[in-house]
Amino acid sequence: METMRVIYLIERQREHRGHHAQPQPLSGAEAPLALALSDWDGVHRGHAALARRCQQVAREREWRAAALLPWPSPEGGDNTPSTRLTTFEERITLLDQLDCFETLYITPSPEQPHAADVALAWLREWRELGALSALLGEPAPTGAVARLWPTDLADRARDAGLLVEQGPWGKQPADLGARIRELVAAGRVREATAALGYAYTVTGDVVGGDRRGRLLGFPTANLRLEPSKLTPKNGIYAGWVRLPGSSARWPAAVSIGVRPTVGEGLHQQIEAHLLDATIDLYGLRLQLEFVEYLRDELRFESFEALIQQMGYDREQSRSILRAEVDGR
Repeated sequence: METMRVIYLIERQREHRGHHAQPQPLSGAEAPLALALSDWDGVHRGHAALARRCQQVAREREWRAAALLPWPSPEGGDNTPSTRLTTFEERITLLDQLDCFETLYITPSPEQPHAADVALAWLREWRELGALSALLGEPAPTGAVARLWPTDLADRARDAGLLVEQGPWGKQPADLGARIRELVAAGRVREATAALGYAYTVTGDVVGGDRRGRLLGFPTANLRLEPSKLTPKNGIYAGWVRLPGSSARWPAAVSIGVRPTVGEGLHQQIEAHLLDATIDLYGLRLQLEFVEYLRDELRFESFEALIQQMGYDREQSRSILRAEVDGR
């Protein structure tokens, strides 16, 4: 399948990227549409099953397969916990990688006034154009996306002669996303990976730090993440570092925490120490793939004790990642 088209149903200023997205009209000449609805956070195995079912329905009837994605509301401020498994851009990338959809339609955020009305208006337009023939979605959605689902949406769609399906499809539980969030928050990243179908990943820009790691003999890349992104609990992890869009990756020991041995009251940092490479990563955008949790963040009585433990962490990370490559 060709690269998935992304169409915004409303005009939206993407300030963080400086891109002004113009709405694009639908064409009645296009093939009928099978539409999958979800918040798609995580694009996990349950979402993949929904996408495959949508693709199956479309192929059986020679329709087009498409997904509907609500624009997320601002999250991750000072008083808001970070709970998203994926950023907005990550969801688009992951949906494209599923290779199930020809088109992705972006709707207003469910938190915006009248967002559901806007979505329903577009559904009605699709119906009038004869472009919408099927509606598929997660069962009993919860949270923000639920506000895109008026209680009579399924009835309205059926009354309009649409095929309506609600999963789950496959063997994935309906609350899989909530379960994955619990696993990530607890540092159980290997279990989270099994539920997602891919390694839990964070992406961020490498920013300047206090260079203390370099002074201790363990230089690190300090990442600044989007505030809405859920990070695993504080601790030490084995993982991989890669440049977005690149297949090359480097083994790393990853630290998340407030560095209690260094001082009190420090803010949380995410740092990656490359195990077998010395590369200047400052100013680059990196992805960290979490493989396994090693230990809690600890306060050591001396820098010598910290250095010794960091050596153990490095060797344990190297062993875990080598075993993953070897398939053990």
